[in-house]
Amino acid sequence: MSYIEVEENTKIYHMGDSTVYANKDISFKIDKGELVIILGSSGAGKSTLLNILGGMDTNTTGNVIIDGNNIAQYTKRQLTSYRRTDIGFVFQFYNLVPSLTAKENVELASQIVDNALDAQEALESVGLKKE
Repeated sequence: MSYIEVEENTKIYHMGDSTVYANKDISFKIDKGELVIILGSSGAGKSTLLNILGGMDTNTTGNVIIDGNNIAQYTKRQLTSYRRTDIGFVFQFYNLVPSLTAKENVELASQIVDNALDAQEALESVGLKKE
């Protein structure tokens, strides 16, 4: 069984009178540990697909099965739990609160995770040591 299975996935956006298909009937499988590259032109639906896999967005139709669980059928509460405990997401742009220090931003994230790392240790591990 594949670790990730996307079956006939479609994402539709409605913009006024227009219907936009970000992804239309895409299907693929990825085995655990397999390295995959997603290529496509601007607007092809790459970010939409990653947002769906990451639980940040939902698909319109189809199945998205991760480790045997169909996240396409998850409730909002289940998706929140999935994002907190099962997946990591590295954003293209930083999503920091500008009025907080680096440590305070890290501490914010640690408030929603069980067994969070120490904020100062996490910062030091990436070269941000308090002087």
